Amino acid sequence: MVESSPTPMKDSPTDDSTTDDSTTEESTASPASGGGRKRTWVVRALLLIMGALVVGAVLGVIAIALIARDLPTLRSLGDYHPPQATVVFGVHGEVVARFAEERRTVVPYARVPPLMIEAVLAAEDDQFFQHQGIDYMGMVRCFGKNLVAGRTKCGASTITQQMVKTLLLSSEQTYTRKLKEIILAKRVEDALSKDDILFLYLNQIYFGHRAYGVQEAARVYFGKDVADIKLDEAAFLAGVVQSPSRLDPYRHPEAAVKRRAYVLRRMLEIGRIDRAAYEAAVDAPINLAWGIGEEYIDNNNHYSAHVRRMLSEILDEEQIRTGGLRVYTGMDPKLQDEAQVALEAGLRALDKRQGWRGPLLHLERDQLGTVRERLEARIAHLAPRGTETSTVPRGPVVADLSRVNDLPAETPLDQLMAYARFPRLALDGIYGGIVERVDDASRRAVVSLGPLVRVVLPFQTGVRWARPFSTRSKKAHPKSVSDVLSVGDIVLVRPTKKRTSTKEDKARAQTQAQAQAQAPVVEEYTGVLEQPPKAQAALVTIDPFSRELRAMVGGYGVGAGRFNRAVQAKRQAGSTFKPFVYLAAFETGDYSPISECIDRPYVEYDPWRQRTWKPENYGGKFDGRITLRTALTRSKNLCSVRLIKAVGVPHVIDVAQRAGISSPLPQSLTLSLGSGEVTVLEMANAYATIAAQGLFKDPVVIRRVVDGTGHVLFEAKAPSKQAVRPEIAYQIISMMESVVQDGTARSVKSLGRPVAGKTGTTNDAKDAWFIGFTPDLVTAVWVGFDDSKPLGPSETGGRAAIPIWLDFMKKATANQPVREFVPPPGVVFVLVDPETGKLASPGHEGARLEPFVAGSEPTEYSAPDERPVDFGSEEYR
Repeated sequence: MVESSPTPMKDSPTDDSTTDDSTTEESTASPASGGGRKRTWVVRALLLIMGALVVGAVLGVIAIALIARDLPTLRSLGDYHPPQATVVFGVHGEVVARFAEERRTVVPYARVPPLMIEAVLAAEDDQFFQHQGIDYMGMVRCFGKNLVAGRTKCGASTITQQMVKTLLLSSEQTYTRKLKEIILAKRVEDALSKDDILFLYLNQIYFGHRAYGVQEAARVYFGKDVADIKLDEAAFLAGVVQSPSRLDPYRHPEAAVKRRAYVLRRMLEIGRIDRAAYEAAVDAPINLAWGIGEEYIDNNNHYSAHVRRMLSEILDEEQIRTGGLRVYTGMDPKLQDEAQVALEAGLRALDKRQGWRGPLLHLERDQLGTVRERLEARIAHLAPRGTETSTVPRGPVVADLSRVNDLPAETPLDQLMAYARFPRLALDGIYGGIVERVDDASRRAVVSLGPLVRVVLPFQTGVRWARPFSTRSKKAHPKSVSDVLSVGDIVLVRPTKKRTSTKEDKARAQTQAQAQAQAPVVEEYTGVLEQPPKAQAALVTIDPFSRELRAMVGGYGVGAGRFNRAVQAKRQAGSTFKPFVYLAAFETGDYSPISECIDRPYVEYDPWRQRTWKPENYGGKFDGRITLRTALTRSKNLCSVRLIKAVGVPHVIDVAQRAGISSPLPQSLTLSLGSGEVTVLEMANAYATIAAQGLFKDPVVIRRVVDGTGHVLFEAKAPSKQAVRPEIAYQIISMMESVVQDGTARSVKSLGRPVAGKTGTTNDAKDAWFIGFTPDLVTAVWVGFDDSKPLGPSETGGRAAIPIWLDFMKKATANQPVREFVPPPGVVFVLVDPETGKLASPGHEGARLEPFVAGSEPTEYSAPDERPVDFGSEEYR
């Protein structure tokens, strides 16, 4: 039987009802199933979020691990090796220079005064001893500020974090760097004590003006050791760390005072100081070591620059800049300063004899108003009224335009203003100012040094020297101020004294005060017109026994980058070379101070140059038959030529080299007159060999170099050798004493103590020298143009070089005992007749004591009954 399938009927009521029931059932079940799906999606979303968080956390941990893996480490203070300055010391232990990338001197934590530490904590992190290196609440606050600002505005760094950032990280403001900082801060807090962290911070942090660490900051700002600072100074140093540029007291004194007050207030609020200490410190001026607006300058002399060059020859450059070396030199900083002053004064005097070359620049009338306004605005910014920052009496702030000398005539005003400086006025300092008034009726000019200072130049004492420049002939003096100066000229002036107000001045000041009650007080000074000298000079001072250089000046002006003529320029020695000719002659045993020379003109054939030559004396005067002592005393050229011909050029060169001259010397008779080119240092050291009675040593600039651990890296080895017999050297000393007593250097007698020396002047006065010495100090001075042009009529060594030498040596020997040149054993003195060279009887007019090498003294007598007297014996010593 076949079954048939049931076929539903479309219109069956049963079907309809079934359909309806089914629909109803479906619709009643739908809300429950939708809620399930929502719950499923929520669960899924939560799972996704949790998964993302887990993945993010894992990735974050991995990232932190990767970042942490590459971070630097600091497990102990032994890991701390910051770049430290190489410090240069003078002969008495004074710091005279520093060479560094970062000017830093590390000091032990115990040497930092507690008030300095308290000030730093109050300013930067007063919870330092409570937290573990991180200020979490501060970080949250800063995160919010940075989020609102859309950029990084703050970092909420603790002292630990700041130390980590400056010591181990860069200064970029990113969240990656911040994360590194946090990781390292925690590590450092775990590894080091709080005192150790403060030690690192205080020696590492930047204070401005290239000063890193509290020791250098105290020295740069206050000129003292950090151990000696006071509360107000500590508060200033702690405050300036926040922004050394914005809080620079030299340029922003008001901001610096305000920040210091904040630090002091915080110290008061957290109980580190009491009310009395707070009030005393907050009212104290900031006693800066340097003037407002002046840049702190280091290594600012030729000696220091020469030390730097020598270090580069013996040590690695990186070691010099960062190794914290200690360099001990022979410099006497007092003598170095005096040498610079004497040399510059001497060059200015020479320059005035040569004449006036005109103003540095000239401003037209339409430019004057603009320049005045800009200078006034700048000075008001640097030294606002009522904010004087020092209790030490100092001069007013001046606008110094002296550096415009380096600018071309058509210089834009913006560029001109960039060359302005704003130091404090010091008497006898030299400043560039603008001629404000030229008054022929009152015979004076007025030069403005900004809104606070005017310098009055009287015609007779301040301007009359300014005749037209010439090194060939003397020009006529000007007849009036207007012959020299015009309104708008930028010129150099030297204020010499504060001016006493006249009735006219008082009346003008009263009128000005009534017209403008708020105008600043203008101070007036009397002064002298100056100009930068064209001629140059060099000076070297050396101890003849230790051979340590006490001072070295390589030219007018200072600065490490300048050309050092004391060691880098070679110039003809002129007559200062003659003592070596005489030394060579005396070494033969055929000559003595009383040997005869014929001073008369003659023509000589020079076999080295293969031509004839007719030497002349200076001034064209010939004295006939004279002794060698007289010949050297009067600097007779003909006698030197005769001597070098007699003893031979090679012998003279040998003697000069044994004494210390290393430059190549010409193989010709002209060498006797100083045609060889030498350095000032060479000549000073060669004369020191004579002064030391023939004992040669190399000159010593650097005595010793020690690294940070005390290991000696370099020590000067200056073995001495007897280059010339002491008796012969003493004879030359005695003859050079006559140069001072009776010859071309008579003005040196005013030193008031025994001096031996020799002047030198080359052809056409292209070089002027004087090298002289006492028993304790040798000083050589050279003067000339860099391009070897003539210095001018009568500008000899006696006129151009001796004033510099004398000015310096008067200060160098002040308060020093007067000592005589002591003859060595083997020297005997006999009374001789200088006219005949024979022994003289007592009472013989003109007779003099002469030193001889024992056994070489004369044996003939002027009178038959006279016998020689040995003044070198023990009885007469």
